[in-house]
Amino acid sequence: MSNKFRIILLLFFFYGFSVCNSNAQDLRIQIFKGTNFDEVTFSVTKGQYKFTGDNEFYSIFKKGAIFFISVENGKIILRDKKKLIGNFKAIRFEGISDESMARVKPVSPVMNSRAYDDDCEFYLENAHLKIINKIDLEKYIAGVIESEGGAEASIEYYKAQAVLIRTYAINNMFKHAGDGFNLCDGVHCQAYKGKSQLNDEIYQATLETAGQVLVDADSNLIMSPFHSNCGGITNGSENYWQKPLPYLISVKDPFCTSGRNAVWEKTLPLNEWKNYLLSKGINKTVINSLQDFSYTQPVREKFYTAGEIQIPLRTIREDFDFKSSFFSVVQNGSTIFIKGKGYGHGIGMCQEGAIEMARVGFVYTDILHFYFKDVLLTDYRNLNLENYY
Repeated sequence: MSNKFRIILLLFFFYGFSVCNSNAQDLRIQIFKGTNFDEVTFSVTKGQYKFTGDNEFYSIFKKGAIFFISVENGKIILRDKKKLIGNFKAIRFEGISDESMARVKPVSPVMNSRAYDDDCEFYLENAHLKIINKIDLEKYIAGVIESEGGAEASIEYYKAQAVLIRTYAINNMFKHAGDGFNLCDGVHCQAYKGKSQLNDEIYQATLETAGQVLVDADSNLIMSPFHSNCGGITNGSENYWQKPLPYLISVKDPFCTSGRNAVWEKTLPLNEWKNYLLSKGINKTVINSLQDFSYTQPVREKFYTAGEIQIPLRTIREDFDFKSSFFSVVQNGSTIFIKGKGYGHGIGMCQEGAIEMARVGFVYTDILHFYFKDVLLTDYRNLNLENYY
C-alpha cells in the first residue's frame, strides 16, 4: 500500500468518512457552501434523530421537534422552542432510521429551507456555522439528479444520470478531504439542493443502478461530464479542457436540436467586438485591415478565427458569459450577431438529448454508450481504490 493511500485512509478515519464496502457508502457533503451563517433552524420532519453535542449523547428527538442554532461568543448555541439546551463546539443530529428527514432553514442570512436525509452536523469555521450532511450515496445521487436534471423526465434518463453522478462522486471522493468533507453542494462539485422529493422514479433509478459506474478501456474511472444541450453536436474534450480523452469525442446528436436550450442569440456593437479583440492582444493594424469579422462554426472547433486572429472559443464564451462556445459570428454593418447553439461546455452527455432518447424508447445503457465511447459499466465496490487515489 502506498504512503499516499495510507494518508488518505487516515484522513477518512479521522473525519468519519465511510470507506467503500459491499453494503453502503456514506458521503459527507458541505451544504449551503459559500454562505456564512450565524443562525439556522433545524426541524425534524420524519423519523427520529439522536442529538450529540461535543461527542456527548443528550437525547432522542421525534417528528415535530424544532431547534434554533446560532453562533455567540465563539460557541454554537442550541435552543428549542422553550429553553436553552446548551453551548457547544460541534453538534450532530443523527438519523436513527432509514427514513429520517429534517429541514434546515437559514435565518441569518435568510434563505429558503431545504430537506435533507440522514445526518446533519454543525461546526464552527471562521466564526460562522459550517453544515455537513452525512448521507447515503444513493440518496445523495437522487438529490443531485433532481437538482441537475429536474423531475419531469423518464426513468431511463434518470438511470443514465445516476451512473454519471455516481462515477463523479466515487472518482472525486477526496476532493475536499483536507476540509473535512467529501464534496460540496455547488457546481464546483455537483449541484445538490437536498432530498429528492418530486418524482419517485428518481430514487428508483438510483437503486436499480446501485453501484454502477463507468470505466474506460483501461478500467479507470472516467470523467463523467454532462451539460444542458450540445446544440446538435457534442464537444471533444480537447476543445475545452486541452486534454484529449478517447471516450469524450465529438458526437453528432439529433436528439437535442428541438430542446429548450438548443439555440440562442446575442448582439454586440462592432466597436465593442473590436475593442474586445484588442484587449486580447490582437494587433490594431490587423483588426483595422479586416472588412468582415464573420466566422462560421458548422462543427465544434477550438478557436475563433478571422484573418490572422485566433482566440480560444472557451475564452470568448467565459468573457461574454455566452451560453456555449458553439457559436458563429455574423457582421451586418456596425452590428455583430452571435448565433449560438446549445447550453454548457458541450462535453459528455447532453441532458436534453438524453431525455429525448429515453422518451422515444432508448434504455440508459444505450444513452451512455451513445455519448461516451469505448466505456464499460462496472460496480465501484469491485474496484481497488488504491488504483484511483
